[in-house]
Amino acid sequence: MVNQLFRREAIEARRDRLTGTVVAATPPRAGIYTILIVGICAAMLLIVTLGQFASRARVTGVVAYDRGIARIYPPAMAEIRAIHVQEGDMVQAGTPLLTIALSQGRNADGDGVASQLAQISRQDDELARQQQLGTMLGASETQGLAQQRDSLRAAIASLKRQAVIAAEQVRIAESQGARAGRLARASAGSVRQAEEAKGIILTRRADREAIEERIITQQEALRSTEAQITQRDMGTSQTLSQIAGRRAELAAQRALVLRLDRLVLTAPIAGRVGDLIGQVGSRARPEISLVTVIPNDSRLEAWLYTPTRAAGFVHLGQEVRLQFDAFPFQKYGAGRGVVTEISRVPTDANAIDPGLKIDQPVFRIRVRIDRGTSKPGAADRPLRPGMTLAANLVLERRSLWEVLLDPLLRALRG
Repeated sequence: MVNQLFRREAIEARRDRLTGTVVAATPPRAGIYTILIVGICAAMLLIVTLGQFASRARVTGVVAYDRGIARIYPPAMAEIRAIHVQEGDMVQAGTPLLTIALSQGRNADGDGVASQLAQISRQDDELARQQQLGTMLGASETQGLAQQRDSLRAAIASLKRQAVIAAEQVRIAESQGARAGRLARASAGSVRQAEEAKGIILTRRADREAIEERIITQQEALRSTEAQITQRDMGTSQTLSQIAGRRAELAAQRALVLRLDRLVLTAPIAGRVGDLIGQVGSRARPEISLVTVIPNDSRLEAWLYTPTRAAGFVHLGQEVRLQFDAFPFQKYGAGRGVVTEISRVPTDANAIDPGLKIDQPVFRIRVRIDRGTSKPGAADRPLRPGMTLAANLVLERRSLWEVLLDPLLRALRG
């Protein structure tokens, strides 16, 4: 039997022993925990004291020129006959831009301008016929009244002569009556003869009064006839004047139609030619602008539309963060701007670009775009009017301690 030098238990214990030096584990000192807790509390206190909380509102808008742009529209469906400018040209007010034709057609059936001119000619011929008939009718009625006036004048003259004769007859009758009265008083004549002489005097006087009455009646008729002649002349003149005015309107309409056949659109303001739509021979619609003119010294800016609940917190000079839809801010970064103007009255949603999907009254905020404040690709990218964008407006900044203690402060105020 072989004697073992070490016991089996000792050999197994040595085989399973861990490699390294055994060190006794002692917990860290309490001071370290104290310093750590104090540091965390100090950091939290610093954050609560100096930190701020900002309430924001996200609004939408478009890029536009600060001085606006002039859009030139055709007044109706038209055909472009000539283009006198190119995009980028500088023009003065009144410079010809396009020549268009609003109407076409020269066939025998009267299409286009020919049809309008034929209709105007028919209307003018009818008015000319009415004018001629009015002149003839007025002259005929005036002539009839003039003849009636002449007859009345002749009758009045005759009655006046009769009045002279009647007056002479009255004088003779009165003379005879006076002689008969003297004879009767001298017993040289009878009383009956004197009475008969008085009756003759009365009869002659009645005849003279009747003639005077007829003269007055005829004079009234003469004045009425002369008034009718004057009224008829005025009525005829008024009718002919109205017809002449309508013919003048037709003449102006004819001249307008002839001008519309070749209408030259000019620049309303001085500036640079922007978008030029269409080409020679293409059709133009009245709801689509053919060319735009950008005023000189115009700059691009952002027009933001904010709801009424946020408009009261916006102020001039406020910085705004702009995110252009054409240049995603995740890739190109965001632009910066400064509020330069806030509208005093709300803008109707119907007057805003439908693409912004605004369905309530909003206030317009004009923002000056700061170039060079963002990395290349955002505001430094070539912007164009009409581009849509979004912006973050800071409505209110409050300290964190005010936010945290707000319920308590409200309770104390209550």
